[in-house]
Amino acid sequence: MNSIAGLIDHTLLKPEAPLGSYTELVRDAIEYQFASVCVNSFHVPLVSNLLNAHPLSKVRTCSVIAFPFGASDIHTKSLEIERAIAKGAHELDVVINLSLVKTGEWKRLNEELIEIREASDHHILKIILETGLLTKEEIITTSKICLENRVDFLKTSTGFNCKLEPAQTADYVALLKDLSNGTRCQVKASGGIKTLVDVNLMLAAGATRIGTSNSVAIMQELKNGR
Repeated sequence: MNSIAGLIDHTLLKPEAPLGSYTELVRDAIEYQFASVCVNSFHVPLVSNLLNAHPLSKVRTCSVIAFPFGASDIHTKSLEIERAIAKGAHELDVVINLSLVKTGEWKRLNEELIEIREASDHHILKIILETGLLTKEEIITTSKICLENRVDFLKTSTGFNCKLEPAQTADYVALLKDLSNGTRCQVKASGGIKTLVDVNLMLAAGATRIGTSNSVAIMQELKNGR
């Protein structure tokens, strides 16, 4: 059970969630020993402090950046990254600038990724491609630029801008895995992953990290042998 738990980013990104939700979120993450707790940058200080109260836990704090549209100015993104790290984030899930991708502004996209990689320093950097809004050619070109900039993970989706069925997400995972073969970059599957069947589908396709807000229900399924 712990092997799957250690691959899950336990996620809460709904802006309407009350502050009390994050205490429960962290409690669950520590109980199951998920890979990280993934939240909006505003909540990073709270989550980090709660996790730091359990020094023996290996659960990390993960912050999304420029979520969910990726349309922030690059310097704003960099500042958000630096502030999230200063407040306790170990990992960063950054939404790519979709406008640059859709208009083929590859040089500008590369310049953004250079700055994002520099701002994130040695911390784990996951780039959210929002694959459901891109053509295959756009995914390939964008992924190559990400790989050139030594990102740690290619991530499929925010789960907010485009609703995908698990089978579709798994297809995107397989494509990103193929593109990253021979590199140190890994693949994170995210968006609409709600069941243990969904998780296993993503792992079979090549994902090594899973983003989901249904983490506890999935662990209960695993515990009950479903």
